[in-house]
Amino acid sequence: MNKKAKELLIKFFSGSFGSFVLLFLRGLPVLPGIGPVIPHYWVGAGFVISGGIATLIWQAGDDAPFRSFIFGLTWPALIAALTR
Repeated sequence: MNKKAKELLIKFFSGSFGSFVLLFLRGLPVLPGIGPVIPHYWVGAGFVISGGIATLIWQAGDDAPFRSFIFGLTWPALIAALTR
């Protein structure tokens, strides 16, 4: 595995882990329109994966895994601020 792919994987997993910690500590409420239709663990998995993808996009060029972890913790607040 080359160095660039390894850096991207570390960044993805750091952001995903941050999102997982947030999900673990807070949980996700039932979402309107998809609450009873999609099981909670699928919504949670999508949340964690999207946290890793958002970290890859927004933290491009930053090689510090700790900042990627912090971004994974805070990206839902960023999205909420942008979409209101």
